[in-house]
Amino acid sequence: MHFSLSTAVITDTIHALAAFESLSAADESTRLLLRPLLDRERTGLLRLMVKNAFAGIILHLLPYVDDAELDNELPAVDLGHQSSAEEADTLLGIDLRLPAGVSGQLGSLLRRNLELAVACRVLADSVASSSTHSDAASELASSFTARSESAVAAMLSALRTPARPFLRSRSY
Repeated sequence: MHFSLSTAVITDTIHALAAFESLSAADESTRLLLRPLLDRERTGLLRLMVKNAFAGIILHLLPYVDDAELDNELPAVDLGHQSSAEEADTLLGIDLRLPAGVSGQLGSLLRRNLELAVACRVLADSVASSSTHSDAASELASSFTARSESAVAAMLSALRTPARPFLRSRSY
C-alpha cells in the first residue's frame, strides 16, 4: 500500500506538539528549548529535518518496505533540491507490504502513526542538538525519542500481524 506524507502536515504536527509541551511545561528551561521550534520562519529548516527523520524511520521498517522516495530524489545520484527556505509542501512516499487479511482502512492509522514517529524524532533531534545541555534538554529529548520509538513499534506490530485464518463454513 502506498502512503504519501506531507511535510506541511508533519511540520504542523511538530509545531502542535512543541506548543503543547511548552504550555504544559513546569519550568522555563523547557519552554526556552521549545521556543525555536514554534518559530514559523524556521519551517523550511524543519522540513529538511523531516526528510532526515523519515529516512531514518524507514530503515526501521525496512523488512516491510517495497519502495520509498524523498520528494523525487534519485537514489545515489542526485540529492535533489535541498533548500531550507520556506517552500511549498513536499511529499514523502513509502510503499508498505501489509499483512494478508489486513484491510486498507488500516492505512490512515499507519500513515498518522508514521507522521507522529517522524515529528517526534525531529523534536528529539532538535532538542538534543540544543546549545544548552541541561537536564531539561536530556529529559525532553528522551521523552520525544521514546514517543517516536513507540510509534514505530506500534507500526511494526501492525505490520507483523498474522494473516487471518481461512475458515470454511460447512452447512450440514
